[in-house]
Amino acid sequence: MKKALFAIAIAGFAAGNVCAQDSTQVKLDPKGVKIEQQQTPQIQAANIVDKKWRPKNWLEVDAQFDIKLARDVGGRDGSLAGLDVKYYIGLNQNSKDGKPIVLSGTVSYQNVPADEESHTLAFVAPSTLKRVLQKDNGGKGDVKAVGCEFIVAGTTIAVVSSTGTPWWYDPTTKAPSDKFSFEDGAVLGKNKTPFAPFWGDYDVPVRAQ
Repeated sequence: MKKALFAIAIAGFAAGNVCAQDSTQVKLDPKGVKIEQQQTPQIQAANIVDKKWRPKNWLEVDAQFDIKLARDVGGRDGSLAGLDVKYYIGLNQNSKDGKPIVLSGTVSYQNVPADEESHTLAFVAPSTLKRVLQKDNGGKGDVKAVGCEFIVAGTTIAVVSSTGTPWWYDPTTKAPSDKFSFEDGAVLGKNKTPFAPFWGDYDVPVRAQ
């Protein structure tokens, strides 16, 4: 009997998680997306030998939005357990085959609060910028457009773009357009950068992996 009750409890817990991740239970209202430029932060620490270094430029994408949840998954007092955001950064640089380069990457977030302003942050490393742009000190001035897709349980529920339309998207194929050269994996979550300890709860947390 105890084993049966335990199995039922586990099944109920799993069903609750699935429900919380159901895209039909979530309404996301994108407020905007912007590109910023940050320099590598200098963090002081004791008992180590200091190294000479020159701070370099990182790209930062800041997407603002809010969500509403159905009552049966928490309503105004609830939080969305998981949200994936796929970022697209169009550069003023062409690939060898003449296509505009777009840096992209997907970052998974967790515990997104309902009914309040939320932000996600993502970054592009200086080493990536140097490789793609083939120059030092690349940054915000090399970006032509930026956008992102908000995804819940594999379903895109909203899109936001600096141009007002999803410029990276081919409406015919319903996929990223082949007129661009995509560098997937170039956009990183904050937890994989030197900015991980900063800004407190300004941005929603990256999902632990």
